[in-house]
Amino acid sequence: MNRTLAALFATMALMAGCSTGPVTESPAAASPSVASAPTPAPSTQPTTPSSSPTSEPSAGLVTHALAPFGPDGFDDQDPRAASITFTFDAPASWERFEEIGVWIDGNGPPEGADLMFFRGMGLYGEPCLTDEAASPDIAVGPTVDDFVTALVDHPSIDVTAPVDVTLAGYPGQYLDLQVPDDIGACATYKPLDGHHYAQGPGQRWHMWVLDVGGVRVLVETNDFAGTSAQRLGEVQAMIDSLQIEP
Repeated sequence: MNRTLAALFATMALMAGCSTGPVTESPAAASPSVASAPTPAPSTQPTTPSSSPTSEPSAGLVTHALAPFGPDGFDDQDPRAASITFTFDAPASWERFEEIGVWIDGNGPPEGADLMFFRGMGLYGEPCLTDEAASPDIAVGPTVDDFVTALVDHPSIDVTAPVDVTLAGYPGQYLDLQVPDDIGACATYKPLDGHHYAQGPGQRWHMWVLDVGGVRVLVETNDFAGTSAQRLGEVQAMIDSLQIEP
C-alpha cells in the first residue's frame, strides 16, 4: 500500500472515531444474512459529468463529481483509472469524504450509511486482522470475474450469489457482503485491500463490480440493520442518479 493510501485510511479511521478497533444496494440477492437493501435499476448511458466538483442542482441536493483514483484519491498509478469520474446527486445532509464518496453519521452504527468508490484489489485470507499493518495475501486478477470469483471462493467471507447487472450504462455483477456480528476480537475487520475496514459489527456492504472501459471499479454502499428506510431511499436515489465518465 503506498503512502497516500495508508494516510487516507488513517484519516478515515480517525474520522470514524476509533483508531484501535473496528469501526467501519440494487437487486439484493436473496440471503438470510442480508436485510432489505436498495435495488439497482439500469441507468442511462454515461454522460459528461458536471465541470464543477460540487454544485447545487436543486434545493436540498448537492451534485458531486468525484475522481477517486486520481492524485487526490487513491492515486493507484493507472492512468485509465485516474480519469474515471463518478457524478451523482446526494442530499445536503450527507458529508463528502475526500474524493472517495459520501457518508452520513460517519458510516458508523447504528444507522450510518455511505456511497463510496474503489477498484477492487487483493483479499486478506483472514479478514479479522490482529495486525492492522498486515498485507493482503490473496492476489486477484484484473477483471470483474476475477474479483467476484475471489470473493465467492473465500472461505471466511459471507457473500450472496452474484447476479449480472448494468449500472450507469456499464455491465458487471452485484453481490452483498455481510460483516460478522462479532468482530470484537479483531484489531480491525478488513476483507479487502484498497478499501475501508468494517465500521461496526453486522455492517452490510452492497457491491456493484463494474467493467468501465476495461477498468474494474467497485461501486459500494454500506448500511446497518438499524439504518432507516428514509436513508436507504436516499442511497437508492444516489445510485439511480449515478453517471460514470471514463
